[in-house]
Amino acid sequence: MNNSLRMTSVAATLAAGLALVGTFGGCSGAECDPSQCLPKNVCIQGYDSYADAVAADKTKQNDKCRLECKAPEDCPFNYHCVTGGQDSTGQSVSYCAKDNVSYTPVSASSPAGSAPWAAPCDPTKGLDQNPDCDMNQQFWCYGTSNTDANAFCTQYGCTGDGDCPGGWWCATVNNSPDVRSSKRTTWGADQVFSVCLPRAYSLKQGSYCAPCNSDEDCPKNGASTQHCASADNAGGAEHVCATECQSDQNCPFDQHCVDAGLGTNVCLPRAATCKGDGNFCSPCRSDADCAPGSGYCAQADYSTEHFCTAATPTCTYSSSTGFTDTCPSLPALAKPPNTTTDGVGCSYNNQMNIPTKQCYGGNMFGLGCYTFHCAGTGGSCGQNSDCCSPKGCDTTNQVCN
Repeated sequence: MNNSLRMTSVAATLAAGLALVGTFGGCSGAECDPSQCLPKNVCIQGYDSYADAVAADKTKQNDKCRLECKAPEDCPFNYHCVTGGQDSTGQSVSYCAKDNVSYTPVSASSPAGSAPWAAPCDPTKGLDQNPDCDMNQQFWCYGTSNTDANAFCTQYGCTGDGDCPGGWWCATVNNSPDVRSSKRTTWGADQVFSVCLPRAYSLKQGSYCAPCNSDEDCPKNGASTQHCASADNAGGAEHVCATECQSDQNCPFDQHCVDAGLGTNVCLPRAATCKGDGNFCSPCRSDADCAPGSGYCAQADYSTEHFCTAATPTCTYSSSTGFTDTCPSLPALAKPPNTTTDGVGCSYNNQMNIPTKQCYGGNMFGLGCYTFHCAGTGGSCGQNSDCCSPKGCDTTNQVCN
C-alpha cells in the first residue's frame, strides 16, 4: 500500500455544505448585516474554506455570517474550526470553515469528526472491504494489529489536514502492522501511507503526539481538555496537542506533566520532540522520519514511543562478550551519565522485530530508546544529565523538570 491511494468523495453533491442548513446564515452585499445572521452566527471577516484559510490569500476573504467556535467539535460535519477571523469590533475570533472534501454524515446535525469517521470496526473483517465501515464512501478500517479492539473507520491517502475532519490530521504511518497483521512486514521510507487520524491518543492508537497549529485543532482526549503547546516546553516551533494533567501519572511514561506557560499543566514528551532529526534514537512517527537508507522507525517493546534505528556493517552477539558492532553514540540529551553507548545493541538475527544489522537503544516498560536513561523509571533523576528535558533535574524532588 502506498500514497497512490487517494481520497475520493462520493458525496460531491454536498459541496455546498449539508451542514449549512439551519446552522449558518449567509449575507449578500459588501457589508454583512448581523440582523440577518442565524442564531449563534455573527458577522466575521474570514475564509469560506479551510484550504483558503491555510493559504491565507487575503483576496479571498469576505465578510459573512459565520459560526464561532473554540474547539473542533463546535463545528458541524464537514467543517473545521479555524483561527484568524475578525468580528465587527475588530476582535480576533475562530470560526467554522468548509473542509476540502465532503462526506455524508449519519445525521444532518452531526458534529465534525463523527460517524462515519471513527466508527468502530472489527479488524478481523479486513482493511478496505470492512462492512463495519461506510464502503460506499470508501472508509477503511484502521488499526495497529489484527486484534486491535480500538480499530476505527477512516480515510486513507489524504494529502493534507483539510482532507480530514476537524480535530483530525493527515498522518504518515508505516504500512504495517495494521488490521491485516500484528507484525511489521515491510520497512523503509517508501513503505508508508497517509491516513486521517484524530488528534487524541486515548483509545485511538497511532494518533499519539499529533501536530497542531492552535488550540482549535485539538479535540478532547477522552474527558481531558487538550492544548496546542511547544513540544520542548521552551517556545520551540514544533507544536503538539497536549492533554491537561495533574502529575506525571496522568501522562504516558515517555511524557511528563509540565507547566507549558498555558495556565495549566499538560503532558509533553520528555524527549522534547515528537519528530526528531532522523538520526539514531531520534523520536519518529514512521520510517519516513529516519535517515534515508540507514534507519527505521521502531516502537519500544512496552511503550508508545517510537525511535529511529541506525545501520551497522557488523553485528554479532556473544553471551560472554556482548555485541560487536559499529553503532553510533546516543544523542547528547539521551545518553546516561559518564557513558555514550550504555544500552545500545544491534539486531543480529531475525528475532529482534527489526531488520538485521540495525542498532537500537535500550528500553524498558513505558520508555523507548531516547528516554530510557535520561528519564529513568517514573522520571527519577539525580543530576541534569539524567534528563531529556532542557530544564534538567529537580534534584530536591528527584524528577525531571
